[in-house]
Amino acid sequence: MQEKEQDIILKHQRKRRNRKIRLALEAIILIVIAVTAILSYFKLTKNEYNTYTEKAKVSYKVKLKENEFYEDEYLDEKSSIIASLIENLEVEFKYNLNLQEEQDYTYSYRIVAKTNVRETSRANSIYETTEEIMNKEKTVGTSKKLEISEKITIDYNEYNEKINKFISMYNLENTTNTLELSMYVYAINVYDGKQINKESKVMSLNIPLTTNTVDISLNSNVIEDAGNILSKKSEYDNITYVLVIGVVLLLLGIITVIRLVKYILDTRSAEKMYEQELKGIMFNYKTYIQKTNSEVDTSNYKVIQINTFAEMLGMRDTIQAPILMYTEPDAERTKFMIINNDIVYVYILGSKEIREELRAKSAMKKAKENK
Repeated sequence: MQEKEQDIILKHQRKRRNRKIRLALEAIILIVIAVTAILSYFKLTKNEYNTYTEKAKVSYKVKLKENEFYEDEYLDEKSSIIASLIENLEVEFKYNLNLQEEQDYTYSYRIVAKTNVRETSRANSIYETTEEIMNKEKTVGTSKKLEISEKITIDYNEYNEKINKFISMYNLENTTNTLELSMYVYAINVYDGKQINKESKVMSLNIPLTTNTVDISLNSNVIEDAGNILSKKSEYDNITYVLVIGVVLLLLGIITVIRLVKYILDTRSAEKMYEQELKGIMFNYKTYIQKTNSEVDTSNYKVIQINTFAEMLGMRDTIQAPILMYTEPDAERTKFMIINNDIVYVYILGSKEIREELRAKSAMKKAKENK
């Protein structure tokens, strides 16, 4: 009988092990295929990009009229200059665009002079004119480095006199008057037709007008930037189904993992459940239990079987007697007993009893499924 029971146990364990291995393999295969499909999709549909950096710089010097005070013909940009002594401004614009890899592009640029008159207390312009000083037509880029360098000479007095005349004619007061010199660069990626540099206006110089002294300042929009441009578009735009398949397989793999975990929890071996339950009882209720090394002879007692350890605790509180504990050697079976006069209350925790309970539950579940 004992051998037959052992065979049943071994058969049950083999069945559990085989089921766990099958579910684990299914989960691994599904997840590996899913991850491979998803990674392949992103790799195949990934566009190639070329990085770039751009930097602009504007500098100037002021040529002075002949006068008896300044020995030098030119003053640099660190000086404040008396407006009436200015003959002209010599301005140099420099712009560099560097690509990491060679790529076809076109570029053009222009330099614009804009005069502006506004009330000091308001942002809106009273008078504004725009004049294009230089316009470089579209040119094909032939190297990874685009270098633009342009020098222009500005007749400061021409702009200054024009604005002075406007202010005098209309008796304007408390105005802020400026001449803004700006360079616009248009670098176009031939591959997709989009502009490479994010801002067309790469640098500007603000020059005050109608003041006794001139303090020329660099504007804050002098460009120094970096970014990416499209160099090659993926040829696999139409493989969205690969991503869909990958996501579906990944979800199936996750579901299979959940099934595996649930199966392991639901079909834990009776021996393991016995060990865990006994550990829990000893951890929580050790102070209520007295261990005994010899089995209690119950032949002279009326034996009452208790179904749960919680009921044993209730009996202990009622009777105010200790719970005796005896573990049968090599049997994975423990008896908890409370003796009260000629009655002994017994709760048995054992792997055999747990196994029988599991089988009964399994049989009930199958019976329900068959219905």
